[in-house]
Amino acid sequence: MTIFKNGFIVDGTGARGYVGDILVDGDRILEASQRPISAPGAAVVECAGKTVAPGFIDLHSHNDWFLPDPAKEETYIEPFLRQGITTFVGGNCGFGIAGLKKGSEYRGLIEGGLFKAGVEGLAWDSFADYFGLLERRGLGVNLACLAGSGTLRASIKGHSAEPFTRDQAAEYDGLVRSALDDGAAGLSFGMGYAPDIFLAYDDLKRGASLAAERGGLVTIHARAFSRVSGAYPLKPFGEAHNLIALKECLALARDTGARLQVSHLIFVGKRSWPTLEPALALVDEARADGVDVAFDTYAHHSGATVITGILPDWFMASLPEGYDDPRILRKVRLLMAASFALLGFGFGDMRLAAGNHPEISPYDGLYLSQIAKARGLGGFENYIDIARKSGGSARLLIDKYSSPELVAALMRHPASHFMTDSWIEPAGLQNPAALGCFPRFLERAREGVIPLEEAVRKMSGANADRARLEGRGYVKAGYYADLVVFDAAAVADRSGEGKPPLGIESVWVNGTEAIRGSRRVPGARAGKVLRAAASMRS
Repeated sequence: MTIFKNGFIVDGTGARGYVGDILVDGDRILEASQRPISAPGAAVVECAGKTVAPGFIDLHSHNDWFLPDPAKEETYIEPFLRQGITTFVGGNCGFGIAGLKKGSEYRGLIEGGLFKAGVEGLAWDSFADYFGLLERRGLGVNLACLAGSGTLRASIKGHSAEPFTRDQAAEYDGLVRSALDDGAAGLSFGMGYAPDIFLAYDDLKRGASLAAERGGLVTIHARAFSRVSGAYPLKPFGEAHNLIALKECLALARDTGARLQVSHLIFVGKRSWPTLEPALALVDEARADGVDVAFDTYAHHSGATVITGILPDWFMASLPEGYDDPRILRKVRLLMAASFALLGFGFGDMRLAAGNHPEISPYDGLYLSQIAKARGLGGFENYIDIARKSGGSARLLIDKYSSPELVAALMRHPASHFMTDSWIEPAGLQNPAALGCFPRFLERAREGVIPLEEAVRKMSGANADRARLEGRGYVKAGYYADLVVFDAAAVADRSGEGKPPLGIESVWVNGTEAIRGSRRVPGARAGKVLRAAASMRS
C-alpha cells in the first residue's frame, strides 16, 4: 500500500481542492480523506505543498500508433507521461490503427501513412488482435481507441474519391460494428484527409448512426477551420467556411443522436478569429436544444498537420496526376492566393516540421517562405514540390491557429475539453503540445484564466466521462490509482526550449510510479487497454 500524505487534493470533479491523504492499494484508490490516513507498513509519498490530481487524460491522441513497440516508448511516449498524462484516447481524425478489412490490398497505404514512424508494419487487422498484442507486450500508459473511418474506408477502397458500391458500404458497416464489438470507444472522421475528405453527408450519417446505436463517441475533424478554405466555393462575402463546417457537424449529431466531439476547434488565420463568438453560439444553441456536443482544444497557438491538409478535395482526388496538370495547378494557385489574402495568413506562417524526403528534410524547422527563397522557387511551386516529393507525408506546424485570448475563451467554455492532438516526430521540429500542452494549461490556470480545479477537471474527470472510461478520471475510493503530483506554483511549459516541463513531480499509472522527478522509472509498465464498456457492445 501507498499513502500520499498532506497533498492539496484536486479530485477531478471541479470541486474546491482540500488538503488530505490518499490511500492506494495495488491499482486502486482505497480512500481519499481530509482526515489523516494511517496504514501499517504502507509506503509514504510526502506531498506537502504539492497538488495531487487524477492522471491527465489526452482526449485527442494519435499515440495508439506509437505503443505497439515497447522499445519506442522512451522516445514517443515518455514526453507525454512527463506532462502528467496517464491515458490516451487514440484513433482520432479518421486515423485508426486497427479494424482493417482482413487481407486488404491497401494495407501498405495505411502502414505508410502519417504515423508510419510508430509501427513497422501492422501485425493485426482487428481491434481484438491489436488490443491483445498490447496486453501481451505491455504498455506504460492506459489506452482507449476510436475506430477511424479513414482507415476502415482505405482498407476497402484505398484513397479513391469514388463512392462505395452497395457491397462496399455493407462491408464498411460490418467493419464499424466489429470495431465497436471489440471495444473501440466510438468512431472518428477526418474530413481534411483522404479518403474521408471525399465523404458526402449521407456517408457521414451512415457511420455516425452506427456509432450512435452503441452510444459510442463520434469525433470529427471538420472540413474547414478558417473563414475561407478549399472545402467550399470561395465567396468573400458569404458565410464563413468554418461555420458551415461546424453546422454540418452539429446537423449530424441532430440527425443521428450521436454524442459529438468536435475535434480541435481552431480558427486558422487572423481574419478567422472573429468567427469565435458565432462558432461558440452555434455550440451553445445546439446544447440548449439537447444535442450532446462538446469540443476539444489545446493550449498553444500552432498545430500540426500533413502538407496536403490545406488542399481541396478536388485536388486530392486528382492525385498523383494533378501534380503535373497545369490547369489544375493554376486553379489551386489562384484559390490559395485568394484564401491567404482573405485570411491574413500564408507560407510565412507554416513551418516544415518533417520533410520526409532527403532533398527536403535539411529544411526542417524553417518556414515555407524561407525554404522557397533558399531553393529559388516561388512560394506555391515550393509548396507543391514538397507535397509531391514527400508523397503528401511532409508535416507542417502552422501558426495563427488562435491567440492567447482565443485560447482563454475556449478554456472557459463549458463544452471544452483539453487535449494535445500531438505526437513526437522522429526527426525535425516538434509540436510544442507534445512536450508541454497540459503544463501550459496549468500555467494559464495559474494566470487566472480558469480555476485550477476546473483546469484539472477538463484534463481528467470531464475527459473520462466523455470517453466513458469507467473508474478513471477522479480521486475517489474504488477508482484506478492514476495520479499526478505537481507543484502548481512552479509548473511550466518549456517546449520552446525543447525541454520537458517543470513542476511535474511524479506520475502514477494504476498505482505504479512511472515518472519520478521528470525521469522515467525503469520497468514501469502498468498501463491497461481500456475497452469500451460492455453496454456499448452488441
